[in-house]
Amino acid sequence: MESLFEDAQRDGLLARVSAFIAPVAANAGAVVDSLDALDLADAVYQAFGDLDADGGLGRAQLAEACADICPDSARFNSRFDLYCHLRMLMPVRDKAHQQRYVFNPTSAAALMVFERLGQDGGVQEILTLLDRTRSGLRSGVATSEHVQHALAQARRGFSVNADHLNRLVASSPLEELLAERRHHRTGDTLLKDARDLITLVVQRFPPLAADGDRLIREAVRYSQAVQRFIGRLLDEAAAHRDFSMLDAEQYLTAALTADVEALSHPFSQVIFDPANPPVDADGIVGAVDDVVPRPTRRRAPQPADPSPGDDPVLLARERTERTRRRRLLAAEMSLDGEPTADVTTALRLAGWPGAAVRVADLLAAHADPDLPYSVELSEALIVDPPGVVTHVSPVRVNRHATMASLADASSLTWEPHLTDELQIDVEESLREH
Repeated sequence: MESLFEDAQRDGLLARVSAFIAPVAANAGAVVDSLDALDLADAVYQAFGDLDADGGLGRAQLAEACADICPDSARFNSRFDLYCHLRMLMPVRDKAHQQRYVFNPTSAAALMVFERLGQDGGVQEILTLLDRTRSGLRSGVATSEHVQHALAQARRGFSVNADHLNRLVASSPLEELLAERRHHRTGDTLLKDARDLITLVVQRFPPLAADGDRLIREAVRYSQAVQRFIGRLLDEAAAHRDFSMLDAEQYLTAALTADVEALSHPFSQVIFDPANPPVDADGIVGAVDDVVPRPTRRRAPQPADPSPGDDPVLLARERTERTRRRRLLAAEMSLDGEPTADVTTALRLAGWPGAAVRVADLLAAHADPDLPYSVELSEALIVDPPGVVTHVSPVRVNRHATMASLADASSLTWEPHLTDELQIDVEESLREH
């Protein structure tokens, strides 16, 4: 089976080389029918790279260096003349009967391309194109026309490779699948690179978003074709009971995507001894209990004894009564025994912040449903720049109850004028504010 894999790989490489040369081939016989010629060209290239070829190498030196690859001197001379005719080997000096040659760098690049075709096929070229375009966008040298052309080339590459894989999965024999197995392992990588590139393209050239969408669709289609191709290989591997045809990355893909039943199938005929642990579950729990210290029990702290003192509820009620009493006194002081009074002048004379405190007390008395007062605020505005209170609106206070009912409601003994004690209470309240 291993020889079958190797033959399939070499046949696949030869087919790729033929397809690679096809765009510039003069006829159907332009490509050799065996990889031995490619091996000989690679041996010549190695000779120039490994030997002291500063002044060039002669035909005899190259023949000796390639003797292991091509022991037939006639065949070597034929290939050597072809190399010279196609300028893979160039004379050191452009003179007749020149006997020393140098290797053409373009041919060296071609040999590297052929080697990459044998390892990654044409998919690596799409990766290179995406990387080169991404670098151009990040450096700012890529133009809109260049990026649009690169997107189109990458999209066509994805489309062609996806169609090729779908054809292999549908109708190709195992040998062709084996020849392609190492050339399409980067479906997810290509899709990720394509998405990263489109993100940069949309940021730099928003009009190319549609071209980016077409590229992503083809990249997704290629990724799906790779998954179908790997699935077909898994089916073939299971049928032949030989998983050597899969590489490590394909095993990883199978482990991540296959279900438990498929993964357990290779071991369906394997005999295992039943498990016989030396301890049971109860013993394990007991051993853990012996090792792990028991948690320390902590009791909740005792609540603190309440501090001795007055009842806070009674204190709150007293504060409420004092506040209401202050509001009532403020209102009555403004009325001065009358049922209604204009307190605008009194507010201007009270100064600041005394005027604000009195207005606040009057409005609070107005809002208190237990106090029979109402406050009328005018929309007019009195402006007195030199005064302490520079801006004030006319304010009127009204009482809606008799003196007797007011005294009963507030538990106060009413007198026509405030006593000195009440006057002091109001003044202290004003000073607090």
